[in-house]
Parts: sequence; C-alpha cells; structure tokens
Amino acid sequence: MGLQDKDIQKKSVNRRFFQSKSLWLGLLLLFVILSILGFLFLEIYTRDYRYRAEKYDLSKINELEIPSLILDRNGKEIGRVFVQNRSIMPIEDVPELFISALRAGEDSRFLSHSGIDYIGITRAVILNVSAGRTTQGASTITQQLARNAYPLKQDALLNGENSLKRKFVEGFLARRIEERYTKRQILDFYLNRIYFGSGFYGLRSASLGYFGKEPMDLNLAECATIVGLIKNPTNHSPLNNIQASRKARNGVLKRMADENMISQKAYIDASLQPLHVNPSALQRGSSHLYERIGDVVAKSLGEDALSEGGYKIHTTILSEAQKAAEAALQSSLEKAENHPEYLYSRESEKNSTMKNLNGLQGAAFMIDHQTGDVLAHVGGRNYAEVPFDFIEKGKRPLGTAFFPFLYAVGLAGQYTPASILEDEPMDNRSVMVGGREGILGEWGMEVASPKYEGKVTLREALAHSKIAATVRLGNQIGVENVLDAAKKFGFAMENSLPLPRVNLGWEPVTMKEAVRAISTFALNGRSGPTHFSYIDRIENREGQVVYRRTKSPTQSIKLLKEDVSWQVHHILADGMKDGSARGAMDDLIEKPFSGAGKGGTTHDFQDAWFLGYNGRVSCGVWTGFLNQVDGSIYPGAFSRNLALPVWTAAMNAATPFFHGGGLEKPESINTVEICQHSGDKTTSFCQELVEDLTSHQIVSKSTARREFFRKGTEPTSFCSIHSGTEALDLGVNQERLELEVINALPIFPKSPVLLGEDPYYSELPHYTISGQEIGLIPRMRNRLDSLDLEKFAEQIPMIRPSRLEILMDE
Repeated sequence: MGLQDKDIQKKSVNRRFFQSKSLWLGLLLLFVILSILGFLFLEIYTRDYRYRAEKYDLSKINELEIPSLILDRNGKEIGRVFVQNRSIMPIEDVPELFISALRAGEDSRFLSHSGIDYIGITRAVILNVSAGRTTQGASTITQQLARNAYPLKQDALLNGENSLKRKFVEGFLARRIEERYTKRQILDFYLNRIYFGSGFYGLRSASLGYFGKEPMDLNLAECATIVGLIKNPTNHSPLNNIQASRKARNGVLKRMADENMISQKAYIDASLQPLHVNPSALQRGSSHLYERIGDVVAKSLGEDALSEGGYKIHTTILSEAQKAAEAALQSSLEKAENHPEYLYSRESEKNSTMKNLNGLQGAAFMIDHQTGDVLAHVGGRNYAEVPFDFIEKGKRPLGTAFFPFLYAVGLAGQYTPASILEDEPMDNRSVMVGGREGILGEWGMEVASPKYEGKVTLREALAHSKIAATVRLGNQIGVENVLDAAKKFGFAMENSLPLPRVNLGWEPVTMKEAVRAISTFALNGRSGPTHFSYIDRIENREGQVVYRRTKSPTQSIKLLKEDVSWQVHHILADGMKDGSARGAMDDLIEKPFSGAGKGGTTHDFQDAWFLGYNGRVSCGVWTGFLNQVDGSIYPGAFSRNLALPVWTAAMNAATPFFHGGGLEKPESINTVEICQHSGDKTTSFCQELVEDLTSHQIVSKSTARREFFRKGTEPTSFCSIHSGTEALDLGVNQERLELEVINALPIFPKSPVLLGEDPYYSELPHYTISGQEIGLIPRMRNRLDSLDLEKFAEQIPMIRPSRLEILMDE
C-alpha cells in the first residue's frame, strides 16, 4: 500500500471516530435533555402530590389510638375500649434479631435509602412485567409507616385517584419522614403501629397474642413468623392458616440467609422447626361486656365513633356485681374441673393450638328489673379463649329451673299450694328424657339419694323439685297450656312440640329470656323489662354529652294475678330454706332476704342454672357446655354446687346498692292452718311420730303448717288422715290434745266412770306421774269437736281402781 493509500485510510478512521464521538455526544445530550424534560414533567406533574404530602403533620406520626374509658354506674373505671388491640413498647425492647428479620423480609436497604428504594422499584417493575401481573412490591418500611400513620388511601378515594397517584404522595411523605426522624425512631413508630393479623396491632401485641411471650424472648423462627405476617396478615396468621404462615416464615428465613444475616445452618434448622402458637390473654382487657358496650356505642354514634377515641362511656354496670360474678364463676368452674369424675377439657390443660371451645363454660346476667338496667354481664369464662357470648347467642335447656312457670299455671287455675300430687315412680316411656326405658329419675331434689313420698302437696313438689309429681301436674294442666304460658313469660317456644318433656324444662332458652321471666315474680306478676340498657350517656373528649339514653316508663303487662305470683314467690323462698336449694339464704348478706330463687338441673347433668331475685334485681347464672358432649359435667353436678355460689356472690355484691323492697302479702291471700300430709284443715290429731335427732327418742311432731290461699280457694274439709282413730302416744304434747268442745254446760258424773269398753271413744283414763292430779282426757273427737268454739279442758276426778285379784278355789 502506498503512502497515499495510507493517508486515505487514516483520514477514513479519523472520520469514523469523529462520527462515533458525535453520536455519543448527541446521545448524551439527548439523555440530558430528556432527563431535564422528565424532571420538569415530574416536577410539574407531581407538584400537587408533593404539596399534599407537605400538608400532613409529621409531629402526629406517633399519635396512636386514644382509648375510650368505660365507667360503671357510679363513675368507677371498669375498662377501656380500643378498636385496635395494641400494646406500646419502646424500640429498646425489640431484639436485633427481629429487626434483621424485618429488614430481610420487608426492606433490605432500609439503612441506606432515604425513604424510597429506587433499586427495589426497578427490580419489582422488571419482575412484575416478566410475570404479567403484580407479584412484587417495593414499598419501604418508611412508606408503609406513612400510609399507616396517615389517611392516604381515604384521601385518594376522596380525590378519585388510583393507587399509582397515591404512591406519589406516599413517596414524598416517606422522604419527609426520613428527613425529620432517625432510622431507630422510624422503626419505633412502625413496630408499634403495624397490623400483624388476628386483631393484633404492634409487635408486642402480636408476640403475646401468638406466642405468649415478650418480643425480647422470641427466637429466630418466631421472629420470622411475625415478619411473614406483614404482607398478608389475615391469610398468614398461624391462628387462621398454619401452613401459609409456615411458608411465609421460611421465606423470611431464606431472605435472611441470602442477606448473610444468618448462616445456612441456622436457616435450615429454623425452617424445619414446627410452628407452635401459644396465645396469651391480652392486653386491651377486652371482654364479652366490652363487646356489648362497643356495639351500643357503634349503634348510637356510628360504626367509626370509637376509632376517634377519648370518649367517657357511662354505663349502667355495677362494677362490684360484675367483678364478683366473674371471680365466682371462674372459681366454680375450676372447682368442677377438679372433680375426680370430670372428664373433659380443662382450662388449665387446654390445647395450645386451639381455643378451648369444648371446655366447661358459664355465664351470669343481672338486671335492675324495675328499669331494665344491666348491672352485670358475664357472657363467658374467658373472652380471649372463647369470644362466644352465651348471654347474646347461647340457648340451653332450663331443666328444673322451668318449674316456677309451670306451677304458676297450676296455681292460676284450680290448684292451691295444698293440692295433693302423686309422688310415685313413673315409667320414663311417658316422658322419654335420657332414654325410653326405666324409671324417670328424681334429679331435681339435688340430693344423692332422692326418695318418693307417695303423696305431697304442691308446695312440697315445687320447693323440693319433685320430678314425677311435676310431670303429673303438667299433664293434668295440659302441656299445650304450659307451652302457651311459657310463651307469655317470654320464652321463644314457637316450634316446640307439646310433649310431656316440656314440663321438665327440655326446651332451650336464652339467658335474657330466663332472667326476664323470673323477674315476673319480683314484679307482682307483671312482665319483666323487654329492653335492657347498658349505657346511660357518652361524653366526648371535650366533656360534651354526645349521647344520652331516653328513659321512658317500663312497659309491662299483667301475666299473673298478684296473689298467684306471691304464692309462687313464697314457695320458692321455702325451697331456698329447706328445699332443693336448702341453706341458700344462709350465705346471703341481706337479712331477711326479700327475694327467692330456683335452681335448675337437666336430666343429663350437662346444664346447671340458678334464677333468682330480690326486691330490686334479678339475676341468672348458667354453667355447662356450649357444644354437646357425651355424658354429664360429672355425675350429680347439681345447680346448688355450680350455679348457686355464683348467684350468691353476685347478689351479695349488689345488696349494698340494691336491696329491700320485699314483696308484701296481697290482701287477697288468706292464711289457713292445714295438715301438710292431707292438705286439709288441721285437727288436734295432726301429728306424726319422728325420731328426735338429739335425743334419738321417738317424739310426736305436728304436721300442721300455715298455708296461703287465694280467697275462695281455701280448703273446707278437715284432715281425714289424722282423725284420731290412730293410737297416739298421749303422753306427748298434751296441750295439743286438749279437747275443743261445744259451748254447753257439761254433765258431771256423780260417781266414778264405768270402767270397760267405750264404744264412742269419748274418754280414756290417764294416770299421770305420782303426786299429780288424776283425771280423764279425750281420746278422739268428731268433726263437730273441731269447730272453733269456746275452748276449755275438762278433767273428771276419779278414784284409781285397786289391783284386780283373782282368787282360785282350793
């Protein structure tokens, strides 16, 4: 190649170089121009979003929900209501292991970016485009804090903006947060605010709620589990989906290994661990009562009212009664679980992975039956374990606690407290409770070995909860009539069949129905309140009353005549003294007790109730199982052992505030002395021989008792059982045996009375202890002798006959 050719080639290379250089310079210039234009475009396009981000007050970033105070009827704080179940903790109490897991799972460049992770955004865009759908997010911890601390989504909806436009505001706000606060402060705000599923807000709430331990005690697998909840709190909750939670946990662990935060061995070991949860009762003090109060607030002020916080909610609750009922219920159920024959789930031994739905439960409900104010509401044993509210949603058979309403029907008709009922064994085929064969049991007496007494008065049958006698009474009244009356008392029995088992409280009822019904006897036969009030008034944080209930006269109807209601009340009071609930009044601090009550046990001993009242309040207690079980709580689980102690504790707590106002005997009630064996008017011979428990001697005991009758229903006949034809121990209770005679002058004998047989049983020699007067006393009397005439005793002096001697001829 010649020199000329070399020059031509050199010029060509130089030309290409300058052309290439010009191209790169042009491209660079174009990039700069486009960047400037893009910046200007973004600056102009995003100006509104940037300005909006500037409007949010960063000083309020850590303003968490303010609780609303719940006050009892006397102004005492009894709890706090939170919409968000949260427990605040300082960042110093967060283990570094958890922070590492959080960075790996949510924001690996958290320590280096200034609020927005541009590398993460680029990566997410590429992956989402490749997948054809959104599979990756790029929100930093700071961005998540921004949208949780401020109403960005709500504002975007108000402005009709999509999620991309909201992201602009979120990004600008995140940068402002980064400029104002340190990374540690941002983590502090974030971990106390973020939602971790299953109602848990903040790290401490989640740590306690899922694992029952403080955050500092979490291990690697548990830290990763909680971090794994953030992307999908509901689905990844181990309480909802343990497999999804385990998968999310292992994803966080892998990210930690990829970021060299943990070793491969630590990753493998932790990912192979089973996921065990151990929920711990929390934090915000929620209960069945607080849920009811929250419902009333939401209904009165709107669904979002409590989210504002700062309210003072003045309730009708009597804190003393509420606390007493809660403590006594817990104690009673624990005692039942410790019974050697209790075979079911115990609260102290519950499966840590499940709620204790099959354990023994209970409820207590107390109202002021004059106003409908709720004084105590214990819907269950442990809200954190079983949120189901028995008072609101539960229905269980009343068992023998149904008897007062059945007997009220009888007393309103042709029966009196002295009516005689047959107390004899009954074939269970006529009732068919607990089977088809055998003899119907007598569990209602609540004693280990009940006995039949042949004939009993209606009073005794109700006071002692005689099963067979009650079934016979219900059948004589008519089961249809019993059902109709139950509906009038407020029990929802529209679909109940008129079968004899209705007489035994077979049909399930609600707690509110039961308490309202029993209050009828405290209200002289008028129906109990139809509306129950929990809240008196609500004040906002400025002290202004924003809600006040309207107090209107309680609307009630007459269900029973006053005298019938009083008769039932008096019999129930008898039952608490010496009946199926004997001794119940001994533990009550109200002396004399103005009310009464009735226990209720079902044939299978799966439910135990006690319903009762005083002059001001009515209270019901239930213990049993929410779900059907095979068998009983334990054999012989009587209401007097399970439900009565809870009722007594609640009533005693309420007594200083709600007592007195006992029921007065109506003027239409007459008192008549009757024989408790025959139900007829008593005679002087209405006595029976019994063993004195002190001396162990056989003594005579009167069978007479005062009974209360509605005018016109008093018995007219005298006792036919104790007519005097029986041999009596005439040396006992002589005063009772003095003859009542017709008002006429007596005929005195002029000589000693003829000894021998007295066909009219008019008199009998009586030889008293030596040194005392000798005379005659009556042996029997006829019906005329029992008329209420002038009373005086007659004794006829006589000479004691000499000893009879028989001489034999020799």
